[in-house]
Amino acid sequence: MNREHGPLWLRRHPFAADSILALILTSFAVVAHWKSPIPSHGVGPSAVGTVLVCLTGLPLAARRRSPIVVLAVVALSEYTVGMIGYPNSGWASLMVALYTVAAHCDGRRRAVTTQIFTACTLLVLVTGMVVKKVDAGEFISSIVLLVAAFVLGDNLQRRRHQFAELAEKIEHAERERELLAERRTQDERSRIARELHDVVAHSVSLMIIQAGAARRSISTAPDQAEDALHSLEATGRQAMDELRRVLGVLRTSSSAITDGGRLSPQPSLRQVRELVDGDPTLHVVLLETGDVPEDIPPSVELSLFRVVQEALTNVRKHAGPVRHVGVTVAYEPNRIKVLVVDDGRGASVALNEHGHGLVGMRERMALCGGSVFAGPKQGGGWQVRASAPLITSIPSTASIPPTASITVPT
Repeated sequence: MNREHGPLWLRRHPFAADSILALILTSFAVVAHWKSPIPSHGVGPSAVGTVLVCLTGLPLAARRRSPIVVLAVVALSEYTVGMIGYPNSGWASLMVALYTVAAHCDGRRRAVTTQIFTACTLLVLVTGMVVKKVDAGEFISSIVLLVAAFVLGDNLQRRRHQFAELAEKIEHAERERELLAERRTQDERSRIARELHDVVAHSVSLMIIQAGAARRSISTAPDQAEDALHSLEATGRQAMDELRRVLGVLRTSSSAITDGGRLSPQPSLRQVRELVDGDPTLHVVLLETGDVPEDIPPSVELSLFRVVQEALTNVRKHAGPVRHVGVTVAYEPNRIKVLVVDDGRGASVALNEHGHGLVGMRERMALCGGSVFAGPKQGGGWQVRASAPLITSIPSTASIPPTASITVPT
């Protein structure tokens, strides 16, 4: 069994420590009362004097529980002993009691107690000087010792308050770090949810179209049905690969490796051609203008790729019969612009502007410092325009509206 060292045990048992201090000071005071020479204008030791001397020290056992009461009892006993003229060991107990009030009391209680104690002490000392029981040197030394005791107690209380404020600041900073970490976790979950929505919505809608084409031509054109089924299989495999990549970021260990290989890289604008050619049933024309920059930020490439992917998914789901879909990627010196237009009837469809797809576009572009617009175009059809700078300045999460949506003009 581990045994506590003396100082540690006393710190954990304050009443026991105060009781030991009270016994030590009382013992010295009683010995001084009986062994010290009788002062001038004083009386010799007696049983009454011994009781009064004991009252100057024993109450200190409760100094932390009732500091003001202890100070009053000790001061009254000390003043009585001094005024009668009994031999004593000085005002050691009185200084401890005053130190305790300064260290453990605060506010109005300490102020009032200190004022009353100062007035009574000055009255006793001045009276002692008048009746020739206290000389000037004893008067000055008594004042200096009492002031020193109060200053020490006050400094201890100030340090205690400083430590408490520092601990509160540290706790507050820790809470802020926890909230920030939780916010980052929520942001990461939202990003993963957007990734899942983009992958599933695009791939599943494409697979539905391919399955429908295969079903319609399986009896009349088996070769076309077989080609559609092959495309369906390839789309399903691609969707599984992307899902595996997205879900892989949820792993906390270093084993984010699937099927013996590392996770595939994030999609980029260079894969827009594959995205456009992935559905032979949808006539999409891709136009790229300008010089491709050498170092495009990955967040910009991924965001613009997802915008094109989501726009083509919405064309399949909402545009109805379309004859032409145009995808334009314009590389400018400081910016990349993407435009997706179609000639379908998407403008007349009541789209839910708080849907995950449109909101995801807005949030993605906001995170890379860009913007996006979706709405009907002149002459019929629908358009989606997105623009992002090549030098991204990712905003804080507080700058992104929690319920972001795309305004569809009337």
